[in-house]
Amino acid sequence: TMNPGYAGRAELPDNLKALFRPVTMIVPDLQQICEIMLFSEGFNTAKSLAKKMTVLYKLAKEQLSKQYHYDFGLRALKSVLVMAGALKRGSPDLSEQIVLMRALRDMNLPKFVFDDVPLFLGLISDLFPGLDCPRVRYPRMNDVVEGDLAEHGYKVMTEPSQQVDKVIQLYE
Repeated sequence: TMNPGYAGRAELPDNLKALFRPVTMIVPDLQQICEIMLFSEGFNTAKSLAKKMTVLYKLAKEQLSKQYHYDFGLRALKSVLVMAGALKRGSPDLSEQIVLMRALRDMNLPKFVFDDVPLFLGLISDLFPGLDCPRVRYPRMNDVVEGDLAEHGYKVMTEPSQQVDKVIQLYE
């Protein structure tokens, strides 16, 4: 495909461009794509969840700092939706909102710079008011990581989005 200005893609030379017909493209309807994918993953409240998800990505794109590695496009949306489907199948007893909230948080937090984490968590809590979705804890792994850091003379930081949490995100 030829995506002008897309990272990692090169423009075609003019002599090759002359051989192709121009085609008009439109921006995909992300909300409709999300809704259909959520329904296909087994979510019953897909319409409202798709709205929340697309609003979150729109707000994140506008409000978070501009970083080269941030992706709030269709590719990232699809990855979150696939993960949400896997989480729903793995924990059918959890509410659909908590499943989507967890997928959004766990797929996006690892790529954010430190200053953007509280902003993103604030956006999620605004879109999912009153819901609390604690991080999955791996007690044995956390203890081993904390012990290893202390043993090698490092300061152990266990607050969310700090050192130990980043190791767990890498593991996940």
